[in-house]
Amino acid sequence: MKMNTKGAAFLGMALALTVGACVAQQQSAPAGEALAGNWQVTSLVGGALPAGASVTLDFAGKTVSGNAGCNRYSGNFVQKGQALTFAPTALTRMACAPMLMDVESGFTKALAAVNRYDMAADTLRLFVGDTLIMQAQRR
Repeated sequence: MKMNTKGAAFLGMALALTVGACVAQQQSAPAGEALAGNWQVTSLVGGALPAGASVTLDFAGKTVSGNAGCNRYSGNFVQKGQALTFAPTALTRMACAPMLMDVESGFTKALAAVNRYDMAADTLRLFVGDTLIMQAQRR
């Protein structure tokens, strides 16, 4: 089948527009798409969590929520490339064992300090500068 010059030009233009639309769609993916889902914190400020402590990160859209050790929390985050920051979080106000309250205090302070992240497979690592302060596994 022979194609004339006008047909070839039209086909080329259609292909270019289709590829351009796909690239634009990929670039405008929602913030936090790579982070989306549920994560179980496994270490905090260089140490494993104490037995019985559960800290989670649940990313959805531009919000994060979960268990801070004792209380539930929620807040917003901003992710641009590898940069990641968290807005102040709202917490419920239950009293728990002192050990869990200490975990919660450490978690909320660490979360507020985070400024970047990286991921490898199902492991999320949160940093302040070059210092690893939190690690989590996808649930």
